[in-house]
Amino acid sequence: MCHKSFPQSLKRSIRTKMAARLAAVLALGWGGATGGLLAQDGNANTAAPQNTPTPQPSGGLQVRTVSAFADYDSKTLPSGGFQPGAVALSSDLSGGGSAVFEWTKSSERSTFSLSYTPSYIARVRYSSLNAFNHAFSLNTSRKLAPRWTFGFSVGGNLSSMEQSLFSPTTLSNVASVPSTFDDLAAAMLSGKYTNNPQLASVLTSAPLVESPVRNLLYGQRMFTASAQASLSYSYSPRLSVTFSGGGGRTQHVSDGQASATTNTYLIPDTTSGNASMAISYSLSPLTQLGGSVTTTRISSSLQDAYTTTSLATLGRTLGRRWFLQIHGGVGVTNPVRQTFFTLSTTPHPAGGGSLGFKTFSHTLLASCDRTVSDSYGLGAATSSSANVSWRWRRPGNSWWLESSVGWQQLGGNALNNTSGWHSSAGFGRAVSTYLVLLTQYAYLNYSGQLEKSAYSLSQSAVRVSLVWTPHPDTLR
Repeated sequence: MCHKSFPQSLKRSIRTKMAARLAAVLALGWGGATGGLLAQDGNANTAAPQNTPTPQPSGGLQVRTVSAFADYDSKTLPSGGFQPGAVALSSDLSGGGSAVFEWTKSSERSTFSLSYTPSYIARVRYSSLNAFNHAFSLNTSRKLAPRWTFGFSVGGNLSSMEQSLFSPTTLSNVASVPSTFDDLAAAMLSGKYTNNPQLASVLTSAPLVESPVRNLLYGQRMFTASAQASLSYSYSPRLSVTFSGGGGRTQHVSDGQASATTNTYLIPDTTSGNASMAISYSLSPLTQLGGSVTTTRISSSLQDAYTTTSLATLGRTLGRRWFLQIHGGVGVTNPVRQTFFTLSTTPHPAGGGSLGFKTFSHTLLASCDRTVSDSYGLGAATSSSANVSWRWRRPGNSWWLESSVGWQQLGGNALNNTSGWHSSAGFGRAVSTYLVLLTQYAYLNYSGQLEKSAYSLSQSAVRVSLVWTPHPDTLR
């Protein structure tokens, strides 16, 4: 009996151990598979993938990208100006190339980044519109003391309308920067860039004219530049105060075209200066309160005026995917010189907001604003704008999708429903470790009424580019 019972007990013991091991393996496998699926799906309970540190670019002087492209334009708008009944030229093909040179340096107390992008466009039919384009930006910050931080930035852009059709907007640049949800929300809501200097470089850059109606006002070829300086004091981890000031210049650029393609423009140049004070308070890790007072002087051949705007701001992080910021207040214009329009000195409401959504694969950013007067010195009583940018790329995939839409409307005085649309869409695919094929479509439309004359102009363009980089992380 003992001899027969021993094997039975041994068998039961072996079966028990095997069952326990199998259960453990299944439990670990289920946990790993679930974690992987949640990470891919961007589930709110998986904070780790959202908070993985973002890889930062290497420092020093380097070539970031070199690209060659071919364009098709449905029509050419050499007049590009604010003229009813403007006659567009026929469609055209063009080709060109560009390169991005970058120099970055950072330490515990300071950051520095310098970028220069030259490009050239050569046309097949209208060679008189061939053009060199240049874009430049410099950003630096320095911690002067434990609670004091100084920042300075300057930027400039000389480009034709064809090149500006494919220039990314600020929101597009933000969406393309690798970042976690926490980094993006902190940067957009409270201006904190501790973990992501790339976001700091994009969001603290000196603001350039970025509008669908800019070429409508300044013509086919234009130059824009600005500089901004700031000094921030952190009273506590929750409370900070920032003083800032700067100036900008936007102007039409003559390129010596033949009379058949001579540029026209409404405003030859605009000069502006601004000063502001802003306060930010973190009510909780999820809620930000703030306020600002900004005075801007804008001078052009049509007007010279001061505009003062006071705003209150509320920012809120909504779960692990969404953040929202709204602001509202009042603005008033004080004219110094008026030429054609009589500017109202009555206070007008001002406000707007921004929205962000981010998962492991998607980034969606949107903003809208209504301001008093306009940033061109055109004489508008109000200016309304909206921008949306979206980017999709699943980590590990060799291709991605992106799109953006911008709209602006100038109202008041003789500018009745003067508006502009600019939209673009594209997809890219990595064809090798260092090479990407990028296809883009852009559409631009002007419409409205100047005094009693109605007008409507539109243009479509397609660009196919090959982009090379010695740094594969740039294409991710």
